[in-house]
Amino acid sequence: MRELREATIHLDQVPPEGLSFQGAIPPERLSRLTEAVEALEKPVEVDLRLEPEKDVFLLSGSVDGKVVLECESCRVLFEFPLAPRLFLTVDPNPEKAVYRDRSQKGEVWVVDHSDEQVEAPEGKLDLISALEDEWLLELPLSPRCKEDCRGLCPVCGTDRNEAECGCSQARRESPFDVLAQLKKDE
Repeated sequence: MRELREATIHLDQVPPEGLSFQGAIPPERLSRLTEAVEALEKPVEVDLRLEPEKDVFLLSGSVDGKVVLECESCRVLFEFPLAPRLFLTVDPNPEKAVYRDRSQKGEVWVVDHSDEQVEAPEGKLDLISALEDEWLLELPLSPRCKEDCRGLCPVCGTDRNEAECGCSQARRESPFDVLAQLKKDE
């Protein structure tokens, strides 16, 4: 697949039938994403469509890409797929999206857009940057190689997903143990 070269899109030049963007975005053009993950080994392939819709634009399509993350529990590296479908609203006039609600007392400002909205100040959309923002937002806060990852033994460091180490896990006292005792006394 050819490299996606379109970086800045002038929204006032998008025809009524819309535009299509197909290509691969190499890791070196996704510097923030590359910095946030352990590795981005292959280009991210996209097949996108940008269409005008009233006073905004709809960006939708498919994404094929994977990043490498480190499991927070066992420290193993694993592949994390980027969301395969993309749906965004592009606002070419973000300054008009916030207005004062005069029907309310005091200073009440209303933000008139959805959560999945990308701003394109002055009618210019930085496509690569907008895509990179979305992919950064979908990265897990606490990456896990699998849902039931057992992590490393805190005593000897053995990966408990691969083997049992036999170390005794002394139960730590909790300040809430007193509350459990109160429940037993009733």
